[in-house]
Amino acid sequence: MRSVKVALGVDVLICCLKFIVALSGGSASMMAEGIHSLADTANQVLLWIGIRRSHIGPSKQFPFGRGQECFVWGLISACGVFFLGAGASIYRGIHGLLYPNRPEINEWTAIVLVISLVAEGASLTVAWQDREKGDTANLAVLMEDSAAVLGIVLAILALSLTRYTGEICWDSIGSITIGIVLAFMAIVLMKKNLENLIEKASPRELQEEVKRQISAFPLVEDIKDIRMIILTPYEHRIRAEVEFNGYLLIREMENSLREDFCEIKTFGDFLQFCAAFSNRITRIVGAKIDEMEKALQEKAPYLKSIDIKPS
Repeated sequence: MRSVKVALGVDVLICCLKFIVALSGGSASMMAEGIHSLADTANQVLLWIGIRRSHIGPSKQFPFGRGQECFVWGLISACGVFFLGAGASIYRGIHGLLYPNRPEINEWTAIVLVISLVAEGASLTVAWQDREKGDTANLAVLMEDSAAVLGIVLAILALSLTRYTGEICWDSIGSITIGIVLAFMAIVLMKKNLENLIEKASPRELQEEVKRQISAFPLVEDIKDIRMIILTPYEHRIRAEVEFNGYLLIREMENSLREDFCEIKTFGDFLQFCAAFSNRITRIVGAKIDEMEKALQEKAPYLKSIDIKPS
């Protein structure tokens, strides 16, 4: 969340500066950078909305909460980068090639680019420090800030070539190149968010950790199947089918079973004994599963939903 807030503040500031220079000087590269920052600003707002809504707790309509909504807003944000940021930048560059217009490159252009580079670099540092595996919101900020730094470097290169070679085409080529960088970043973010929306499996290391914890329960003899998926960047859901050690279950019931067995006189008594045993074993297994799920939740707080079933 911190990285999103920092990136939003930075993008608002440099977006205004870039547009002022682009509109006054007519540079396609600076206009592409302005569009880039505008797209980033809109995307940070969308990510912030997604994070806030993903923290809404469970309800009757959404029993597991709205955690995956952050991936929905992340996907919308990535689409915005692709169509608004990349599309507009590439269009601006092609338009500049077809209808050349010499941009005005002065000290204000250099000042804005330097300020933008420093600000985006600081935002990238915060995003890198806050990075956490599976957090697509932070990944979006990390990639957008990386693309922003690269875009500024490309803009500096394009404007420098335009000024010192006198070839106007470099400015338009810079705009197209920035658009291609944005398109690549957007496609990566679309893929990541889409994977999580269709219930992507949790990281293998987390699955192995949960398997070890389940196997450590004395009652568990074998794990037949385990499925673990991502609910949010910080929460996971697990369903496991396990084989219980029947001898340990019976040992806990040994004394009561012995007393009941001694009271069997007829076949009817035997049937009643079997029915009582079935009810008792079902209740004990259910109680043991509840204990295991509670203990597992304490050991692995990132497990939002735990479903252990006997195989």
